[in-house]
Amino acid sequence: MTRFIADSLRPGFRNGAARRYLAGCFLLGLAMFLLAAPARADDDLPGRVGRVADMAGELFLSPPDAPEQWLPIGINYPVTGGDNLWVGNDSRAEVDFGAGQFRLAGNTNLHLSRLDDRQFALFVAQGRVSVRIRVLDAGEIARVDTPNVQIVLTRPGLYRIDVSDDRLRTILAVREGEGNVLMSAGIQQVLPGQTAEAEGSEPRFAAVRNGVSIDGFDAWVGTRDRRYERNRPNNYVSREMVGWADLDEHGTWAQVPEMGAVWYPTDVAPDWAPYRNGYWAQVGGWGPTWVDYAPWGYAPFHYGRWAFVGGRWGWAPGTYVARPFWAPALVGWTGGAAWSFSVSSGAPVYGWVPLAWGEPYRPWWGRCSHGCWQRYNRPYAVDVTVRPSAPPPRYVNVNAPGGMTAMPATALIERRPVAQHMVSVSGGMAAQAPLLLAAPIVRSDVGRIPVPRAPVGAPPPASTFYRTGSNPSGGLGSLQGAGAPTAVPPAARPAPSSGLGGINAAPPSSRPAPAMGMAAPAPSAPATSGLVAPLPPSMQRTPSRPAPSAPAYVAPTPTVVAPAMPSAVRQAPAPVSAPQAGRPAPVPQAAPAASPPAVVPAPAPTAAPAGSNLQRSERQRPDRVDGDKPPPR
Repeated sequence: MTRFIADSLRPGFRNGAARRYLAGCFLLGLAMFLLAAPARADDDLPGRVGRVADMAGELFLSPPDAPEQWLPIGINYPVTGGDNLWVGNDSRAEVDFGAGQFRLAGNTNLHLSRLDDRQFALFVAQGRVSVRIRVLDAGEIARVDTPNVQIVLTRPGLYRIDVSDDRLRTILAVREGEGNVLMSAGIQQVLPGQTAEAEGSEPRFAAVRNGVSIDGFDAWVGTRDRRYERNRPNNYVSREMVGWADLDEHGTWAQVPEMGAVWYPTDVAPDWAPYRNGYWAQVGGWGPTWVDYAPWGYAPFHYGRWAFVGGRWGWAPGTYVARPFWAPALVGWTGGAAWSFSVSSGAPVYGWVPLAWGEPYRPWWGRCSHGCWQRYNRPYAVDVTVRPSAPPPRYVNVNAPGGMTAMPATALIERRPVAQHMVSVSGGMAAQAPLLLAAPIVRSDVGRIPVPRAPVGAPPPASTFYRTGSNPSGGLGSLQGAGAPTAVPPAARPAPSSGLGGINAAPPSSRPAPAMGMAAPAPSAPATSGLVAPLPPSMQRTPSRPAPSAPAYVAPTPTVVAPAMPSAVRQAPAPVSAPQAGRPAPVPQAAPAASPPAVVPAPAPTAAPAGSNLQRSERQRPDRVDGDKPPPR
């Protein structure tokens, strides 16, 4: 082949086949070059991750890699696509994801199906969920699936979704915005001030009435909404930066040459330093992720840079970006076995230093395209034209008071609180610490989650909102998963915790992991069974002690329902054929084989009307980082 190509390059060579071959090789190489960058960009981890912004009572998380195990989590714990959430009785929780918030009432089981830069999708297995969409640009998707219908949120607004315990009734109340309920017979539009109810395992139509009900859960939602809608004294950071609402309440702003606006936390100790009042956790594919205990401790540890200015630590958010890129922790790692003998008795010790203004952030998980690299570093005066392959010779903040924090590897890996397990590092030791190319590994199993409170009783059974086969009709809402045994065993239950958040690992279960991904590839094995239902309330756990008393916010107000009026129902398109078999009853025994209902593809989301303050302008697009500027102050 080499000789053939070499001959074709000689002057006067007239072989048409060779010319065609070389032309084909050139075009193939050009196509591979042009497609290489988008392919690498598609492999980037999401730049948007949610946060537990408020909670009361019990909140548990089951990560995608351990679906049978539940972790008690608290404020500031990152929540990303694939996570399962359960809110205990008489409890509540709010998750802020930048473009909005979703809130969970007591006894609610939810799966965050997708959360990335363009898609937001939930699966509500049971309970009450309120979804606030604040920003929905053209091309972005906001969707809520339930066991019997699919709901597409087409405009920014406030929506409430109720799913009965038997998973046969879904109620959508639209307070603001517009929603479409997708069923086997077509699409039902629900306008502001209307409530739609779909009942049955495979409903064909939804009953729509004018008026919405209000209870104590809605009153709490309204209170939380007002925090995000209040006027701000400045516009230094975008409202889509997760955690921005806590900054003005817990700190002050000042202008610093070169860095611009710098935020200083208040009510901290004189020797306070960043990345010390919390612990390291394993989140998704990012690896070690910082979880801070402070109520304001989310935005300053996942965006921006830290600097020691005027005798105290300050946080610089950088130039204004409409949708800033989330990072697990903006630190440089040091230490290891080669450094441990000078710090401790020989056990490996790891340290970390907050990145300073102008220092590049090098993602340690290895999946970051050039666009990802720019979004992590450009707003902070980093030269993004050069991407270093190694850490700098020395971190700027290593000499600042509290600039380096170190702890034994065993404590770090087991997610122990840093403030209780850090080791003292002198200036000379810090200067000799070797710089690491990657972060250490944190345990990915349940282990210990050092929440400030001990969980009450045992967590509920793991949710089973997965499909044991593929959806024959495919579609946007199909739930894909590997084949499962015909008899579904009871969900594994962790033993009651002891101490500070400790949980014993549950025995393995043959049940497959939940899968809620959008447009997931269908399994090769033929699908025979349908949606497996969770255990009914009568079969669920019995707490070893009485449940905690209900928070004050739960006190319901009288239900107000507007008089029923004839509702205008949009003419449904031609029915889509659905399997005749029904969904299995929600019992713990083996479920009879059934096929899932056909799902009507969701229409493209409708952009907000012109002039709406919820529609972001072109200059604020997340892919226009270099053109982003703060609004007039």
